[in-house]
Amino acid sequence: MNVQGHYFPNASSNYQLCVAKISGSHVEINHGNDEPVRYAINELNLSSAIAGLADELSFDDGGRFIPLDVDFRWAFNAKNNHSLERFEKNKWAIIAAIVVTPLFMWLMLYKVVPAIAVYSVDTLPHSVVEQMGEQSFAVIKKLALDPTELPDEQQARVQRHFKTMLDELALEKSVYRLSFYKSQSFGANAFALPHGRIVVTDELANLLADKPNALKAVLLHEIGHVVHQHSVRITAQSAASTVVLAVIFGDLEGIAEVALGTGASFAQQGFSRDMEREADSYALTQLENLGYSSNDFADAIEALQSAHTTENEHLKKVNNLLEYLSSHPSSQERIDNARK
Repeated sequence: MNVQGHYFPNASSNYQLCVAKISGSHVEINHGNDEPVRYAINELNLSSAIAGLADELSFDDGGRFIPLDVDFRWAFNAKNNHSLERFEKNKWAIIAAIVVTPLFMWLMLYKVVPAIAVYSVDTLPHSVVEQMGEQSFAVIKKLALDPTELPDEQQARVQRHFKTMLDELALEKSVYRLSFYKSQSFGANAFALPHGRIVVTDELANLLADKPNALKAVLLHEIGHVVHQHSVRITAQSAASTVVLAVIFGDLEGIAEVALGTGASFAQQGFSRDMEREADSYALTQLENLGYSSNDFADAIEALQSAHTTENEHLKKVNNLLEYLSSHPSSQERIDNARK
């Protein structure tokens, strides 16, 4: 059998039109005026059969032969080619792949990766978590924080409340640190960083100045994020998801950068709703343990909701949509849960 095709020499995109001939246990490649080159069939490498592409022969010297007929299949490799090709042409297999692939991606990104993240945070040295926190803090300070303008007396009062709660909860003061910053970007808000630093904005401190127990509830919520290592988990989950996607889609070049830059990425992350509910639950439980009321937490959320509400009706609709899409449970859900 003579097969016309293109012969590509080793490491070259230039090709020659030639003829391949199957002769017993060998394949002869005839380049025209040159002497035919013989290759043993059992030493040849064949590409996997794909519908619409001809079988490609690869030789030990690095050369390749591709038949002109895109439907051509080598007889000595019919078994391997046909089984894969039949699978590719099977409509039920195609439908199954369409259904199974998204399910597989969902399972990997929403079940397997979070499970890996939970396991990985327990194996991280404290020095790594500290570095992640400092990286995140440096990025956020540069982008969104300004020096505090709170009076020293007001800062000292909140710090005393914070340290008293740490003592009563038997938490390490060297890990849990409270800082005050002014922020037009965040407004009345508070957030916790991976290494235990908790930031309260001037706007939040002033908003809850006459509701000290409500501010304590907010601080307990942020402590809950640190206790449950949410910052580290969300960062590990983000890195693991990126690696999984890179492996699936074949883009492996950025994996090293992802692994080295996970700390700073926390500045652009949001906690999941489950993590927020877990931090809420921690705050509500500890409020009662410390002799306060869960209504203090509801008061804090109501005050924040009021502070963040805009009078523009169009923006209200946008905010409602963003709240639905956000990582936080709805404010009303959190208030109702605390009131109960």
